[in-house]
Amino acid sequence: MRPAWRFPLALLAALTVLFCLNQPILGGDMLEYTLDTVAIAHHGTPDIRLDDIAAVRKLVPQLGWAFDPLEQDMRNGVQNVYPAFARGRSGDVFPIHFFGYPALAALPLRVFEATGIPPLKAFQAANYAAIFVLGLALLRFFRSAPGASLGVLLFLGCGGVLYMNQTSPECVGAASLLAGLLFWLGGAPLAGGVMAGLAAQQNPTIVMFFVFAPLLKLCADWRRDADVRTNVTTQLTRANIAGLAAGLSLFALPPLFNLVQFGVPNIIANKFSNPGLVSGTRLVSFFFDLNQGAIVALPGVAAALLAWGWRRRSAATAAVCLALVLALIGPALAVLNWNSGAAGVMRYAFWAGMPLVLALLLRVRTHGRWPPLLALWLVLAQGAAMVNASRYSYVEFSPAARFVLAHIPEHYHPEPEIFAERMAGNDDYIHPDKVYVYRPAGLPPKALFNATNPRAGEQLCGPGRTLAPGNRIVKSAQTWRYLDGEPRCMPAR
Repeated sequence: MRPAWRFPLALLAALTVLFCLNQPILGGDMLEYTLDTVAIAHHGTPDIRLDDIAAVRKLVPQLGWAFDPLEQDMRNGVQNVYPAFARGRSGDVFPIHFFGYPALAALPLRVFEATGIPPLKAFQAANYAAIFVLGLALLRFFRSAPGASLGVLLFLGCGGVLYMNQTSPECVGAASLLAGLLFWLGGAPLAGGVMAGLAAQQNPTIVMFFVFAPLLKLCADWRRDADVRTNVTTQLTRANIAGLAAGLSLFALPPLFNLVQFGVPNIIANKFSNPGLVSGTRLVSFFFDLNQGAIVALPGVAAALLAWGWRRRSAATAAVCLALVLALIGPALAVLNWNSGAAGVMRYAFWAGMPLVLALLLRVRTHGRWPPLLALWLVLAQGAAMVNASRYSYVEFSPAARFVLAHIPEHYHPEPEIFAERMAGNDDYIHPDKVYVYRPAGLPPKALFNATNPRAGEQLCGPGRTLAPGNRIVKSAQTWRYLDGEPRCMPAR
C-alpha cells in the first residue's frame, strides 16, 4: 500500500466502524430535514407533499404526532402553514431551511432503503463524509498522517462527537468550514471555496469565509522582504479567484431560491430574527455561558492559545481568526430562539468556533509538529469537556451551572431565555408577563422578571405587596432583570 493512501483508508475504516456502532439522533430542526430529505430522495424536488409526510411517519413512528399540524394545514389549504415551513410562489410547501443538507443525505437514504440499512442513518453518512473530507484537508495541511489524525481527534473533541450523529447540518457545517479554511491555507483554494460554499448554504454567515480566508492566507504567506503591494498581488492568482467564484456561487443558491419562492433573500431572518435582541449579554453568553457557550466545547483550545499561541505571527493570525468568529456570530445574536436544541455546546457556537481551532492548528504547523504535552493536554481537557457536555439536555442546567448557582449565584446571570427554559425544563418562548423563580432546596432563590411587567412586584411578593428598595437587582438583556436572594417587600401603594 502506498503511504499516501494509508491515512485516508484508516480514517475511512474508523468512520465506518463508528457508523455501524452509532445510531442517528433526532435533533435540531428534525421535522424539516427529514421531510426534505425524503422529498428529494423520492421525487427529486424539495417541496413537501402529503406522501412525504406519510413516508417520514413510518421512519419515526414515535414522533408521528409532530407532523400533524403541517399535514392538517396542507390538507386544509392554509396559506400560512406550520411555522417551520412556508408556501412558495406557486403554493408548494417548502421548509424554511435551504435543501442543501437534505440533498447530501438524499442519495444515501435511497441506497439504504434499497439495502435494508435504517434510512435515517443517511444523515450520519452525510456528516461522516464531511469529517472524511476534513481529514483529507488536514492531511494536505500538515503533510503528515499523525498530524492529520490528531487534527481529526481535535475536531471530534471540540463538539464533533456531540453532533456527528444528529439529523441536523451542524457537523457538516463545522467540518466543511474548517476544511475550507485548511484547504485554502494549504494551497487548494478551489476545494476550500467549494467546502465553504456548502457550509454557507445552511449557515449563511459563513459567507464571511470569503473575506477572511484570503486575509489569513495573506498573513500566513507574508514576506517581510517585500512591500505591501507585492504581498497582496501574489494572492491574486487564478486559482484563488476561481475558489472565490465557486464558493460564492454555491452560497448564492439559497438566497436566489428564497427570492424566487418567498420574495425575500432569507425567509428565516425575515420571520425568526429580531435585531433588537442583539446585546452584550448575548455576546458574553455565546462565549462563556456555562450551559451552551463556546467555552463548553473549547476549554482546552482556549487555554492552549492563551498559553502558547501568542508569538508575533501566531498572534496576528489568531486575532484574524477571532475576528472571523465575531463576524460569523454577529447575525446569530438576533435569533428569536437562543436556547435552541444544543447538544452541550450551542449549535452556533460549535461551527462558529472552528476558526479558533484553526488558530491552534496554524500554531502547531508553525512549530513543526504536535508537542507531546500539548497533545496530552488537549486529549484530557477536550475529552473531559465532551463527557461533561453529553451529561445534560438543553432544557436543564449543566453541572457547572448548577454548581455556580448553588455556591456563588450572585455572580451568574445567564441570558434570560436560557435561565427561563432550563429552570422550567421546557422549550418555550419567554414571556414578559411572567416571573421565573429558581429556588433549589436549601439555597437562596434567584428570580427573573421583566421591568415592563407592572405586576412583577406582586408576583414576587404576594397580593397587595411589591418590591422594596434595597433589593439586589441585576440588569440583563433588554428589559429583563435578575433578583438575587429573597425579595424584600413592602405594601403596594
